[in-house]
Amino acid sequence: MKGKKEEKEDSKSSSSSLTLPGGDIWYEILSYVTLDDLLQRCRWVCRDWKYLTYDSTFKRLHSQRTQSFSGYLIQYLKKHENYPVLNYDTSFISSVATYPSSISLDFLPKSADAIIRVEATSSQAEGLVCCLTYEPVLHPIRRYYVCKPLTRQWTQIPTPITHCQTKRTAIVIKKSHPLHYKIIGLSWSSMKTRQIFHCEIFDSKNWEWTMYSKSMEYKDYTRLSISPEIFLHGSFHWLINFEVDDRKEMLSFDVEKRNWSLYSLPQSQEEVKEAIIRDIKISLRPQGRVEVNCDLNVVNCEGNLGVLYHVSRLWMELWVMEDYLNKTWKKKFRVRLEPLKQIVGEYFVMAMDSMDMMLLQNGDKLISYNYTKGILTQVMEIEDLNICNPIFQFNSDNVDCYLGPPPKEYSTEEETKENQEQGTILA
Repeated sequence: MKGKKEEKEDSKSSSSSLTLPGGDIWYEILSYVTLDDLLQRCRWVCRDWKYLTYDSTFKRLHSQRTQSFSGYLIQYLKKHENYPVLNYDTSFISSVATYPSSISLDFLPKSADAIIRVEATSSQAEGLVCCLTYEPVLHPIRRYYVCKPLTRQWTQIPTPITHCQTKRTAIVIKKSHPLHYKIIGLSWSSMKTRQIFHCEIFDSKNWEWTMYSKSMEYKDYTRLSISPEIFLHGSFHWLINFEVDDRKEMLSFDVEKRNWSLYSLPQSQEEVKEAIIRDIKISLRPQGRVEVNCDLNVVNCEGNLGVLYHVSRLWMELWVMEDYLNKTWKKKFRVRLEPLKQIVGEYFVMAMDSMDMMLLQNGDKLISYNYTKGILTQVMEIEDLNICNPIFQFNSDNVDCYLGPPPKEYSTEEETKENQEQGTILA
C-alpha cells in the first residue's frame, strides 16, 4: 500500500534503520534503562541515541522490558446513565502494543454520578494526569486531581482562581526527585473588538495557583485548534485559528520566562494545496466541483517542532522547525496517502507518533499506520467512539512517586532564589 510518489527533502535515513556505534550491545543496554533516564539523559548523549528513543521497534522492546507505557490517552463522549447529559470515557492506547491497555482512572474518588474529564497529561516519564470531576447539576462543585494511573496514586489540588472557564490545560514535570511539576491553565475572555488570553500556573512547590499578570490581546476573534499541545524547548505550543481570514499561526508560552510568542507557520494551507497540484501535475478538482481541503496538526518530530499538512487525505507533507531560535522551517517530506484512503475510507489524522508512524481515526476504529512501509500495524475498535477533546500523548514508568503538597520544611536556598527570580519577572 506504499504510495507511488514520495518526495524526500532530507537525506537522513529513518530512525528504524539506524545502526548504533558499538553494535547491538548499546541497543541491548538502552532497552533496560529506566524510562526517566532514557528520556531525560540518554536522549541527549548523541544524535543516534536520540533517534533511537523515537524508534517504534525500540520503544516496543523497551516498554516490555521496563514495564513502562508509551502511547496516548483518548477521551470521548458517551451518554450518562442517570442524567440527560453527555459523560466522558477514556482509553489508554499503547503505540507499541497490539492489545488494549488495562490502565484506567477508576481509582479516583467520585460519586456514582460524577463526571471525570481529563484536562492534561505529561508526556514525560512520570506519567501524570490532571483531571476534573463534577456532578451533572446546575451549579456543580469542581474538584481537580493529579494522578499517576500506572501506580493508581492520586492527590487533590486547589481549584483554579480564574473567573473565566479554562479552555486548555497543560502539565510539565520540572524535576523527578523530588517530584516538581507545574500545571498551565489557559483561558480567554471576549470584549467587543478584542479577545484577551489569560494564564494561571499551579506550582507543586508552593501548592497554589498564580494568575499571570500580563495577558495577550487580539483584535481578531481566535480559537485554539483541537490539535494537542506540544511541549518543546521549555514552551508549550498550540495551533491558533483567526476566524476573520481563516489564518493559522503558532502560539507558544514559555513556562519559566512566562512569555507569549506568536509566529507564522512554514506554509499556509492554500500554498500547500497549490504546490501539490502544481508539482504532481494532476487536478484534485475533477470538473471543478470537488473542494480541496487541507488540515493541520502540530507534532513532535523527533525532538523538533513540526507541522503536518494533509490535503484531501490524499497527500501528506511534513515541515520541521530545524532552528528554533531563528524560527526557520524546512520541508521534511511529502508522501502519497491515496492507497490508504482506498482501504480504510475517510479518516482523520489524530497524531504523529514517530517519523514512520501516525494514529488515525476511522469511525469507531483507531488505526496505527506506518506510512513509510504503507502498512496498518494496529487496528482497535472502540464502541461509539466520538472524540471531542485533543488526544493526549502519554508516557509513564511504573514507579511510585509522592504527589501531595510539599512538607513545610522543604524550602531551600535554591527555591528562594528561584522565587525571587520569578517575582522579578512578574514585576
